[in-house]
Amino acid sequence: MRPKHGFGSIETLHAIIDSDVAEKNFVGTDVILEGVTIDDIEKAKNLFLRFSGEEVLDNTKYGAVLTKKGKPARIFINGVKVAEEDKFLFSYNITALTTAIKKALNRERSNVGRIAYSDRVKSILLESSKENVAKALIDDLQRFSLGTNHDELKWIDVQEHAVKILNAQKKNVIFLTAEEAIEHPQMIDEAKSGGYDIVTIPASLKEKVQGTVDQNGNPIRDLGGFVREYDESFQFKFINEDQLTPPERQVFALVNPTFELVGGRPLIVKEVKVSENMKKEGTSFINRLGLWDPSSRSIILKRTTLNSTSQFSETLFHETAHATSKALDVSRSFELELSRMLGILAEKLLKPSNGKD
Repeated sequence: MRPKHGFGSIETLHAIIDSDVAEKNFVGTDVILEGVTIDDIEKAKNLFLRFSGEEVLDNTKYGAVLTKKGKPARIFINGVKVAEEDKFLFSYNITALTTAIKKALNRERSNVGRIAYSDRVKSILLESSKENVAKALIDDLQRFSLGTNHDELKWIDVQEHAVKILNAQKKNVIFLTAEEAIEHPQMIDEAKSGGYDIVTIPASLKEKVQGTVDQNGNPIRDLGGFVREYDESFQFKFINEDQLTPPERQVFALVNPTFELVGGRPLIVKEVKVSENMKKEGTSFINRLGLWDPSSRSIILKRTTLNSTSQFSETLFHETAHATSKALDVSRSFELELSRMLGILAEKLLKPSNGKD
């Protein structure tokens, strides 16, 4: 090791080439190292990808994503280490050089700065299509709320790419923000019981991927997508009146008398049906006892409502208000319709009798 010409503080390896070779038929290069310890040799080998111990996770046209063996991560250019990164998730071997990288290398710096290779690292990640790379990125992204995720996950387009790979390669995955996961615990339970994996992502990333598709053309499944799929796949288990028990038939026979209490059956309600099961409530996935189905103009009651006259009547009144108001729960229109029905009911119940005591 000798000081580099013009750079007295930098020591480099100098080689002497001996052209007077005794073995004329010798093929290759015989290298003799003098004054170099085994430790020096190991340090030198550590500068080359071949001896680094990093394994290739994915090869792309720009370079390779590598496992990070220990800490820090290492940046290689054509197999030679040029930099280290304390906050990178992977190591990388860049094989397609940019102008910025070439300029940095031409300056013969012992360490190439991140500004020179960050665009190429990003290109490698965006070109990667391996699930194990996407899964590692997504797992690291889960730590964003703690502020402990790696620097690659600060790039929004890398986050988006990881979501799309995972969506394409995993059949049952739902992407939610942390706030959505907190606000919809019943939906989380329903999804997990159905075999879905829940992946939390930042709100900024949700806005980026909402309404987009993955590499296979499949929509990115978010909260709304899962609810739509649930609604479309749900099958009611309808029960005919003759399948009801005598006590259940006795309660079900009160359909028309109950309608009469609030002015008669609305014209919009074509039928009242009974189902063994019941679709859960919107995005909250709360269990409910009935629903109004505009497509069939039917009020559907869960069979258990027939166990009690009060539960049956309150559910029928509630769904009738949905039918006539065409409004959702907790809306002004729905509340006004319920109030109107209560007024009719009160008038009937409180109307003075014409008879004498």
